[in-house]
Amino acid sequence: MNRNPVALPELGTSLETLTRELRALGRDEVRMHWARAFRGPPDVEQVARLAYDLFRGDNGIFSLRAEHMRQIEAAVTDMCLSLFHPPPGAGGTFTSGGSESNFSALHAMREWAREARPEVREPEVVAPFSAHPSFSKGCHYFGLKLVRVPLGPERRASVPQISRAITANTIGLVASAPCWPYGQYDPIDQIGAVALDRGLWLHVDACVGGYLAPFAERLGVRLPPWDFRVGAVCSISADLHKYGYCPKPASTILWRDEEMKRFHHVHPADWPGGQYSTAGFLGSRPAGSIYAAWAVLRYLGNEGYLRLARHVLDAKAKMSAGINAIPGLRVLDSDLLPLAFAGTDIDLTLVKGEMSKLGWILLGAADPPLINLPIDAAITEEVIQTFLDDLTQVAARIRGGAASAREELRY
Repeated sequence: MNRNPVALPELGTSLETLTRELRALGRDEVRMHWARAFRGPPDVEQVARLAYDLFRGDNGIFSLRAEHMRQIEAAVTDMCLSLFHPPPGAGGTFTSGGSESNFSALHAMREWAREARPEVREPEVVAPFSAHPSFSKGCHYFGLKLVRVPLGPERRASVPQISRAITANTIGLVASAPCWPYGQYDPIDQIGAVALDRGLWLHVDACVGGYLAPFAERLGVRLPPWDFRVGAVCSISADLHKYGYCPKPASTILWRDEEMKRFHHVHPADWPGGQYSTAGFLGSRPAGSIYAAWAVLRYLGNEGYLRLARHVLDAKAKMSAGINAIPGLRVLDSDLLPLAFAGTDIDLTLVKGEMSKLGWILLGAADPPLINLPIDAAITEEVIQTFLDDLTQVAARIRGGAASAREELRY
């Protein structure tokens, strides 16, 4: 039996044919909205495409050697750092996404512990149940034991549970700002007090909200202390390709000082090519992402990000009101985003399945059953109203016993 029915064609395919075939694939621009998050409005997308296309053939591995690229990458991390109340000497690393950023923190944490805590032979990291699965993956890769602890009130990390989970092998703690499933901020200042008292590295995962929170706070949204204003925070991960509206792949890992950044760097020279130095985990990487991030950050500036943050918060309010008006559905309280809603007397696996039949690709959570909506600045009134109309129709079908399509609630 041929297990590989699609083979490389003998002859090349013309650009005209490829263009026709790609366009024929089509997509519902409205109902595919959540699957394409996170994006900025059309003008921001245009700026990003311009910069990315100009430098898409360049290799970001040379950012430590090519001065023009080094300056651009340094400018990006400096602009990003400025939003997180950095102390003197803080640093940053441009990465490919939240997973690499969180891996970078875990790797640095482990290397730091080898110097600061040499007696620890089986290092452990304590994280709340709501922490991103990239911490589970990273701990597996780096030989760390991840200890997840139950949440406290309002689906936030429980400081007492974290304190009780710390052992002689614990080298670090993880907190979210906010967590993905619930959009809630952990009590990072209280977790920081524990970290300082026990001499532990504290990493804050702000991949979702890192480039929205500074502007939401300026617009009056009250958030718990979460960035370098908390003295115990050693590192922060924050995704530029989420609320920074930069094209993927683009994220950052920010360090309280360059000394902490040092623990992440490895510069092997045990091969014929001499010293192999890279800015982060990746070797070859698309320089287009770096230049596009530089362009988008400068194009928007503080004023632009404030404007887009206001649009996102307004959209969250409209979506929340619309969902809460549908019998059987309820939006959970959250500090920021994503918006999550639950079913009061409606099976959300049916909601997800029936909405999928209409063309919506939705993410969910199983504990408790939720559907997550990553609202971004590209959202339009048409998307909001179409989604609410479809959701109202689906909820009515479920209550009337006319729905049968189910989908698992998962990320």
